[in-house]
Amino acid sequence: MTDSRWTPSPDEEERVPKLPPMPELPEPPKVEFERPQLPGAAPSPAFQRNTRAISLAFSIGFSLAGPVILGALFGYWLDGRFGTSPTWTMILTLLGMVAGLIQMIRVVNKLNQLEDKP
Repeated sequence: MTDSRWTPSPDEEERVPKLPPMPELPEPPKVEFERPQLPGAAPSPAFQRNTRAISLAFSIGFSLAGPVILGALFGYWLDGRFGTSPTWTMILTLLGMVAGLIQMIRVVNKLNQLEDKP
């Protein structure tokens, strides 16, 4: 077996440009910082309650759309696997709509409970 790497002959070695030496790189600077502190020791209960309410409100879209999309994709896969045209896709999409609606109602009820608390 021959070596496929190219090695210059002594005549070609003079014509091959030499690379300059690699310079020494300086050490990266050490960075130290302090995390900013909020006024007061801990967030207020009202802030925590409002933050939880906002996170629940943002999850409404996912709780409504997620089961519908998953049901449709799983139904499409089942239709391709068993050769049934749109049967499983339609059934599981409708079940996903029902599950998404139920989940959305649960999230809205949690939001209402958070509003009722002082």
